[in-house]
Amino acid sequence: MNQNENRQQEGVTPTSCIPGVEMKQVQSQYGQYLQISSETPLRTLNSSPWGGGFGSHRVLMNRQVDKTYNETDPAVEMAAFIAREGLNPQETAGMLTAAWVKDVGYHELSWPPEDADADEQHVMTEAIEVLDQLRVAAWVTVGLGNKARAGASLPASSLYPGTINIIVVIEGDLTDAAMVNAVITATEAKVAALQALNITVHGQTATGTTTDAVLIAATGSGKTYRYAGTATTLGYLIGRTVYEAILTSGHFYEDEMKKRAALLQG
Repeated sequence: MNQNENRQQEGVTPTSCIPGVEMKQVQSQYGQYLQISSETPLRTLNSSPWGGGFGSHRVLMNRQVDKTYNETDPAVEMAAFIAREGLNPQETAGMLTAAWVKDVGYHELSWPPEDADADEQHVMTEAIEVLDQLRVAAWVTVGLGNKARAGASLPASSLYPGTINIIVVIEGDLTDAAMVNAVITATEAKVAALQALNITVHGQTATGTTTDAVLIAATGSGKTYRYAGTATTLGYLIGRTVYEAILTSGHFYEDEMKKRAALLQG
């Protein structure tokens, strides 16, 4: 399968596997963030308040803030930040994170695989009855300072800006149910990745951090998908891209924490 995962450096603007969609790192006088832009509006389902719920957006923003971020009216402050960056708040879906956005994990997959030869693509297309090329790209930022396990009790002091933010862009047309299903699959992949990274809370696998967020975006073009569970081709691609992106960003986080610990000891 076609894939691309690499450490995204400031100033680099890689084009994703999805035509018309690209990500860039932005460092302005007002702050640092990831900006994923689309030439055409994307249908979105966002768990964050900024462009939350179902919507239509051209820009997806993952903004880095300090752990002490505590605005009286965060919706107004976020709208002002977006506007200062020269973007339209109505066309921008936003997320906040205390993780380092420079250490974003990125993974993309397509089906049928774009690197397969013509005969292989024909066989695979016939086997799964795909009418259009399916492409999925995932960007994830990971920070584990406030890791948690759903269902376990936590102190109120743990509730600061989310540190695992997941953005998935899909080249396809998803029903409402499929969009919700995609959130479930992405979340399951997050838990599986944390298990693979051996991230635990009181001896049990962490399921995330205290205020994680998920944003699913679809181009609205091509085949219509009604399901996105792990038994489907779409769900498989969502699960794999999110899983690999979390592993990448998670390793960056662990490396950074080791460097900081070494500096303190030295």
